[in-house]
Amino acid sequence: MIKLSRKSIVGVGVAVLVLALGVSVVVLPNEYPTRQSATRTFVIEEDFTKVRKIMVRTNAAKEIITMGGGSEFVEQRWTGGSVDPGEKDFGKLLMRNVLSSDPNWGLELDGTLKVRTLDDYVGQNVVTLEQHVEIVPDHLQSDTDLIEGSERLLDYEMTTRLEREEGHTLVTLKLTQEIKTHAPWFAHGIADRRVRASVEQTLANQEAAMRELIEENRDKNWLFPLR
Repeated sequence: MIKLSRKSIVGVGVAVLVLALGVSVVVLPNEYPTRQSATRTFVIEEDFTKVRKIMVRTNAAKEIITMGGGSEFVEQRWTGGSVDPGEKDFGKLLMRNVLSSDPNWGLELDGTLKVRTLDDYVGQNVVTLEQHVEIVPDHLQSDTDLIEGSERLLDYEMTTRLEREEGHTLVTLKLTQEIKTHAPWFAHGIADRRVRASVEQTLANQEAAMRELIEENRDKNWLFPLR
């Protein structure tokens, strides 16, 4: 029978402990923040002026985030830019600008948007987003950034841009999400792919919802012209 010295026993114990810690790092789930981005570009076969008119009159600026299907609208407040504090009617704001005599009219809106996340993994939490909207004769752009997230939703950046091209409207959607996952070391790549797939699916859902919105309102006669 082999007898180990006290020093040898301590050495074996340390080796076993180190091995156990190494195995736990590899096998046991741990917090892993994954940041993934995607861009989606498509064309709407409709004149930009009509598309812009529909987006404004339906207040789509507040709906773009929820078009992805993973959240629901809670509240929207305009806080500055060229908007009088407390004014809420998006259509009236634009009408005042486009009926001005300035051919280079423009409108900028700054505000906050609250939505409730509905994703099974992220959970149901109300998060706050900072939103900047710019509307000029040839493009409409909305930039949204997370300012108050949740335990798992660490960051959210969304850009929606619609611009005039001859005979149609070019749309570009960009989304970045950072989500805290719980995954062992060997599964980090799987977590990355799942979050990226979620980002890409959100953009696909937004495209489908935007096309449906335009189609539903294509033949409506609005009360005021838009250049």
